[in-house]
Amino acid sequence: MYEREFYDILNSGERILWADRPNRIVHMMRALPMLIFGLLWGTFDLFFILMIRGNGPGLMLVPFFLLHLFPLWLGVGGMLATLVTYQNTIFCYTDKRVIVRSGFWGVDYKSTEFDAIRTIEVNVNPLENSMGLGTIRINEEHVSNGKSTTRLGKRLYGISRPYEVYKDLKKISLDVRSDIYYPNQYRPSENRGYNTEYRD
Repeated sequence: MYEREFYDILNSGERILWADRPNRIVHMMRALPMLIFGLLWGTFDLFFILMIRGNGPGLMLVPFFLLHLFPLWLGVGGMLATLVTYQNTIFCYTDKRVIVRSGFWGVDYKSTEFDAIRTIEVNVNPLENSMGLGTIRINEEHVSNGKSTTRLGKRLYGISRPYEVYKDLKKISLDVRSDIYYPNQYRPSENRGYNTEYRD
């Protein structure tokens, strides 16, 4: 259904095996915590704005409150940006790699070759569970940089049939690595190797 969105970046002979878009609600929920914090912050500021309304110094404090309301602008802007990026967010895997398509101003592609996949996990949070969805985490790890921690890896979130996708990714990753480390021509005759020809 979304295969045409990836045709421009596919290598010769590379075939798409699966493609899907995250659930819209799950996608939007990613921006919800910051939006809630921003709205609470804005409500708190609004209380003080109403208290000083009509007083002489009130107009002088407008620039201050415009800056002080930054968490509100950040929360609302983040939700709007998440809404815009939904149209560009699609996941897929081919017989060579996993590809994440996203982007705000334009379309970005990030891929992980199957031979570079170290870990694959499937997680289902309560919201996803209620809708029969799940998240696939690929090479996810937390890297500490002094006082801050950065999360690396890729997530295919809010997708349907998560356990089936997880099993397929595990099998393809194993097959590809087996072909690299044990090419067919070097395998013993009693070991036919893995089936690395995938069909739609």
